[in-house]
Amino acid sequence: MQHESFSRNTRNQLRQVFDALRELMTPPEPAKRPIGFVAPKTRKPR
Repeated sequence: MQHESFSRNTRNQLRQVFDALRELMTPPEPAKRPIGFVAPKTRKPR
């Protein structure tokens, strides 16, 4: 294996690792609350 191809392969592998780390570091999207009115649950008569 030549030095240039080894270096190129190493750079590609490092790029993949750093891309994966960046993806893991981004915070997840916050859960959105639904829009609208939710009727209260009615109680069953005793």
